[in-house]
Amino acid sequence: MITTSARRIAAVLAACLLAVLPATAASAAAPADGGQGSPGRTTFGVQPSAAKKPDARPNFSYGATPGALVKDHIAVFNYGRKPLTLRVYAQDAFTTDDGGFDLFAARHRPADVGSWIKLRRSEVKVPARSRVIVPFTLTVPAKATPGDHTGGIVASLSAAGADRKGNKVALDQRVGARVYLRVAGALTPRLAVEDLRTVYHGTANPFGTGTATVTYTVRNTGNVRLAAHQTVGVRDGLGGTAEPAELRDLPELLPGDSVSVKVRADGVLPAFRDTTSVTIDPQPVRGDIQHRILPRVTRTEAFTAVPWAFLALLLLLATAVTFLLLRRRRRRRTESAPVRSVSRPKQAVGLAAATLLAAAAVGGTPEEARAADAGRLTVTPAKGSDTQPITLTTEAPCPTRTANVIARVTGTGFPRGGQIVVGNAPLATYGKVPGAGPSIPLTYTMRDYASTAGFTTLSGTYTFTVSCLKGPFDQRSLRNFTGSLRFAKEHAYRDGTEVALPKKAPVPQSPAAPTPRGSTPTAPGQPGQSQGLPVPVPGEQGGSAAPGAVPADGTQAAQEPAPALTAWSVTGFGVCLLALATGGALWARGRRARSE
Repeated sequence: MITTSARRIAAVLAACLLAVLPATAASAAAPADGGQGSPGRTTFGVQPSAAKKPDARPNFSYGATPGALVKDHIAVFNYGRKPLTLRVYAQDAFTTDDGGFDLFAARHRPADVGSWIKLRRSEVKVPARSRVIVPFTLTVPAKATPGDHTGGIVASLSAAGADRKGNKVALDQRVGARVYLRVAGALTPRLAVEDLRTVYHGTANPFGTGTATVTYTVRNTGNVRLAAHQTVGVRDGLGGTAEPAELRDLPELLPGDSVSVKVRADGVLPAFRDTTSVTIDPQPVRGDIQHRILPRVTRTEAFTAVPWAFLALLLLLATAVTFLLLRRRRRRRTESAPVRSVSRPKQAVGLAAATLLAAAAVGGTPEEARAADAGRLTVTPAKGSDTQPITLTTEAPCPTRTANVIARVTGTGFPRGGQIVVGNAPLATYGKVPGAGPSIPLTYTMRDYASTAGFTTLSGTYTFTVSCLKGPFDQRSLRNFTGSLRFAKEHAYRDGTEVALPKKAPVPQSPAAPTPRGSTPTAPGQPGQSQGLPVPVPGEQGGSAAPGAVPADGTQAAQEPAPALTAWSVTGFGVCLLALATGGALWARGRRARSE
């Protein structure tokens, strides 16, 4: 009995020891035979190492210039009781669908940092309960692009196993150590939101709320690995906002990779035309440096949410009221003398009133009733090149209820709905010009926006529109300000406001817009300028959207709902109102005839 207890205690202690020994190393356990033809459990791992013994580094992290050569070591551990023969190789990394970190399989041919790593040995024999240190070199190509390049070094053990049905399968047990390489040069931390879609799921309760399923893709369009904080809001036409209960942050997104996100928001009120807004705030990955430019990205899309249960109830009530009125009219008609017929002009007047009522229900949409007044916008400087920073200044302050502003540019080469240049930023972010409105400096230049949209030559007139919004999730524009610039020569522009706007009156030349509060002016060629990109001061980062915030497919920031579905829903509502108006007209005519 004592011997059995002692053996159990020794087994537990051995398992705990195996769990804590590779404190910073990855490890894996192979099947019972371990691929070596011998019984027993096989456990192995890898860890960054010096030339003689492992060190405490959690991963391999380097900063180098193009053409540099890095020499390092990796330790391969065998924690089992039998010797192992392991394959060792380097591979590129990628972001999984759920936002995790992983390395490509061995059959994948590396094209990035995985191909730059050369290990001295591709196969190692590790004795039982021992380790082997393998040297390797990392050679950065002379033409390597600036930014982050991510991969890993893998130790692999091939084994034979069986699935649940007894079929023989080949198993590949892998462990790896991450490799982070940052090549010197211009860093562009940038994220984009793509393929934003919302599907509304209704309810049988005419006065209840439904749910909305929101799907979108977050893509790293820069050259730096980033984390991200996500915010999703679904806003109905009456001002209510619903947010998903659980929306986790993205821990790490590698350059060029993307992650698909799917969330559900409850308590969405169907108001025919609701909107969904997704805001992504890029953040440095844990342990990385704080980047100076981390532009917020906001994407908004309208979707159709029809209250079918409420419309059915309304139609049922209208039918019941019309039926009762007609029945009452017929009853009184049989009891009284014949009623003189109503003249055709009166019938025409009644029909016209019913038609106008239906037209008001169909055509008088809330969006048209909330059309914002237009104002002028000053582009500063009035003359310049496509690599100069630009500042937009409104001729008057935004209305008092304004909380956020958004700006876009339209013209030759840009998407039909325009490209966002300032993404739904708080109004308090920007300074105010005396006698005018807010002064909004753009984060990037016209050449940068053109490059993001997929073209290089700027020509003709490009119009900027600044919209004053009631809130971050309220896309109703309280007032719009419009101004433009014109490229008459290659790479050179002048103020084109008088060309783009109707000639109602001469446009006075507004004074140059001052720099917003908390910002520092930077001239081209001075410190703080990087490849023609104006570098904003921290504190302005939340107010600028990256050029990649609008996808290249040309969809607007707030897309129109499905035309057929909206037409049917509005038509049904109009039919209800028309039925009520017709019944009321018939009742009034019968009452007037009886009185005569």
